[in-house]
Amino acid sequence: MRFISLVALSLLVACGDDDLTPVDAGHDVSSDAGTDAADADDAGRPCTAPDVEWRGGVVRLTPGVTRSVAVSLARDFCEDLTFTFSTSAAGIITVPADQTLASGQSRIFVDIVGEAVGETTLTVSYTDALDESVRSADLQVLVEDTTVPACSGTATGALTPGSEVSIADGPMAGVGIALPEGASRDDIFHVDSFNVTVSCAPDQVPAGYIALGPAITFEPEYMQLTREIPFTIPSKLALVPSGRHRGMIQMSYTGAGATEPRVVAVASPDYESTPGRVRFLAPRTGTYQLVVRQGEPVAREREFGFRGITGVSMGSGGAALIGTHNPERFDFVAPLGGPVDWVHMLRYIRDYHLGGFCSDAEFQADMDGCLEGARTSRTPPNDELYEVRQDFEHWNYVDEYGGQGGTFDRREYIQIFRDLSYMYGNANSTRSADPLEPNLTPPGVPDSFRLMTDAQQCAMPVVLAGEAVGGDSDPATGFFDDEYNPDGVYPVMTVCDGPELRVDGDRDIGVWDPDGDQNYPLGVALAVDWNGNGRRDAGEPIIRQGRENFEDCGLDQLCNPDEPGYDAIANPDPAGDDYDFQYNPHGTEQNWLRDTTASPVGDCTSPDPTPAPGVGERFSDTGLDGVAGTAQLTEGGYDFGEGDGCWTLSRGMQRMLDLNPRGFVERAPEAVVRDLDFFSDGGVRDLFNFAANQNHLAGAFGGRGLGLSLFNSHAALRYDGATADSAFDYTGIDWTQVGKYVHVRYGNPDASEGALVQGDGGHVGTPAQIIARLVSVMAWMSNRWPGGDRTVLTDRVCLDVGPGCPRANQFVFDFTSSVGRTGPATVILPPGYFDEAYADVTYPVVYLLHGYGMAPEDLQATGIIIWNYMISRRIPEADRLQKMIFVFPDGLCRGDECLQGTFYADAPESTPGGAQMETFMLELMDHIDANYRTRAPERHTVYE
Repeated sequence: MRFISLVALSLLVACGDDDLTPVDAGHDVSSDAGTDAADADDAGRPCTAPDVEWRGGVVRLTPGVTRSVAVSLARDFCEDLTFTFSTSAAGIITVPADQTLASGQSRIFVDIVGEAVGETTLTVSYTDALDESVRSADLQVLVEDTTVPACSGTATGALTPGSEVSIADGPMAGVGIALPEGASRDDIFHVDSFNVTVSCAPDQVPAGYIALGPAITFEPEYMQLTREIPFTIPSKLALVPSGRHRGMIQMSYTGAGATEPRVVAVASPDYESTPGRVRFLAPRTGTYQLVVRQGEPVAREREFGFRGITGVSMGSGGAALIGTHNPERFDFVAPLGGPVDWVHMLRYIRDYHLGGFCSDAEFQADMDGCLEGARTSRTPPNDELYEVRQDFEHWNYVDEYGGQGGTFDRREYIQIFRDLSYMYGNANSTRSADPLEPNLTPPGVPDSFRLMTDAQQCAMPVVLAGEAVGGDSDPATGFFDDEYNPDGVYPVMTVCDGPELRVDGDRDIGVWDPDGDQNYPLGVALAVDWNGNGRRDAGEPIIRQGRENFEDCGLDQLCNPDEPGYDAIANPDPAGDDYDFQYNPHGTEQNWLRDTTASPVGDCTSPDPTPAPGVGERFSDTGLDGVAGTAQLTEGGYDFGEGDGCWTLSRGMQRMLDLNPRGFVERAPEAVVRDLDFFSDGGVRDLFNFAANQNHLAGAFGGRGLGLSLFNSHAALRYDGATADSAFDYTGIDWTQVGKYVHVRYGNPDASEGALVQGDGGHVGTPAQIIARLVSVMAWMSNRWPGGDRTVLTDRVCLDVGPGCPRANQFVFDFTSSVGRTGPATVILPPGYFDEAYADVTYPVVYLLHGYGMAPEDLQATGIIIWNYMISRRIPEADRLQKMIFVFPDGLCRGDECLQGTFYADAPESTPGGAQMETFMLELMDHIDANYRTRAPERHTVYE
């Protein structure tokens, strides 16, 4: 499309924190009118007859079923048009009589009703009044019988990179499994060759569903892969009931612990490329069967508030936080590539960002080897999709191509950890039991220490007990930790970090330099000084005391190896209770939380550390240090929570989990969740693992039975097999079929070297991925809001009054909340806002939250880009985005409240000068409603 060049030029990726470079204000976006005045009506609508087309592929239905299919013009037209319909074969379908398309519109929907089994071509046509020529388009319609195809055939073979094992002939020909050539690469997308069998299976249709094809088993049934690979199974889309569409089709699954059929989300279903088949991507073998809910969708009344919230990176976490905490204020929440699930994020930080060290027992056995440095090989094995391992001394795992959309070095990582502590409290330890005491420094470190300069903190570290390599002569005064200092004999101290290894003069971003100048305080954690020299050296561990130890074995209190029937290869999850965002979002084993049947996270209403099986998981009530008896020490110990009968979390971790967006989705009343639509994305090579993190929030919607839709590229939203970023065109996507709960993972696992250099799947992505990320979420919102103004007019974006700018429609102003927090906000009003003809028109509002280290003005280009899609005559009316107000709030730290980013949360009362950002945001929304023509809530009928 014409606007791609503008978008690509305006969203230039800069180095450093998340950053986007805006285009100049005063940009004229009316130059693409493309119509001579002599060939247009008074409103500028072209009077040259446009082509007509059917939207979608072949229509399949059964007798008595109705399909609603769109007929579209290539662009708007200046007069009413009358469409005529005819069929090549009588008696196969019925269609309505002639239909009129009003001037200025570009789409109507035609109801096609199946009458008898057969095939026909449906032709739509109209006559150009000027030259009497006829414009027409054909649509193939198949009316099929109501039987599910019988399954037969089998296939067996070795699945190697670049190969496929599929049934060769008969009615199931082409049904099978493939392994992309890229599976041979040496990275997180590698898959070893394995033997596979493809065969028919008994039906596995959950209650309330009907089958759209037979079930197919892919053996071995218990194989879980580190990437998603293509599967092909039979599909008979004619069986989809009236009113249901491709976005409502789901997958039934058994295998890998799922003995009863589960409805699961699979990625990028392709219903068009191979008739009678659906091809999809999944990371597990097992048995799959295509299903859909029986009957027609149910009508209900829904109130739309015409407010949406989205954001990038840090702003993604803010959008999820504010959107889920205040669902009554928003219709849509759309977090794009950021921290949205603190359960997953805290587990990842603990195991990987702060991991990779020898345990105390390993250190005693091999002191020299452990002091050589942290090792990623010492971190837990990882089977999370799109997640990689790293360790404390090797951060920023995959920035060798420089295309992540910002270079986050060790100093910036540490800033992020410290800012999270400012906004939530220290999640790594608890300094004081008093909820009003600051909880920013580790236990034993006075709060005054963090107020010292960086140089002072690094020159005068706080050392807690301990004497030397041989250990403290009086361990009763020591700092205990069950992993690294169980006897309390080694010194524990504050940490300075910052330097990065240099290779041939260039920084190895994220890799710690043991010989560099340790000049930047870590702030939130302590280290064990095993060699007693007063500084943290290579391999000396960072203490992790965010929670008491617990057995993450599920409510049955049996870890997989102890479950009857366990086999590491053939039956790794006999009880079927392993958590998986996609296949088992209700699983309680290995979900990184202590589960009980009676209480929320951290609550003490069920205090027994050893409850009966089925009531809760066992935990050790030994305090955050994990060592029994230390809470009673009059000196040393520094423990918190021992013997209190609670599964104790650090105050910061408890607060993060209390505010976690995923927790809202899992626990909120169904009626509330159903009125908050969700769209997220994440890059498969994001240096922060945000594709993996966002998987877990998305999976919570699927766990509520709400029909999660997964896509591996924005082009895949078409359901037709397109995957290349170059194939993305939002006007070619039927957004009515995309769904209410959508998660997109962008980036090609098999990307070329050139694409990797551009940032394929990175934190920001390639230029094409940036475009798709921005435009798709806006198009999704625009098409889900009822009504809206899509008329074309001439206007321009103006920050100041001047030549060609009679009124400013882009504003940057300082807003002060009731709690005294002041920060800037940018507002961009839609085209025509000040025209007299639109004086009574009101508009939806989209709040777009910026990333870490950015400011509101850094996203001004976004509003200008969307202007193009709201008023261009080159886009047909039905595809044009409706006009919206855009608000870009401030999330940057102001004054002493934090370092670089607020994460849009309300800081705890105990944080001195902590920003109250959720309060700031909600009061800013009230200010926008009071000062601009925002659309009031309306009730509309929806079908779900």
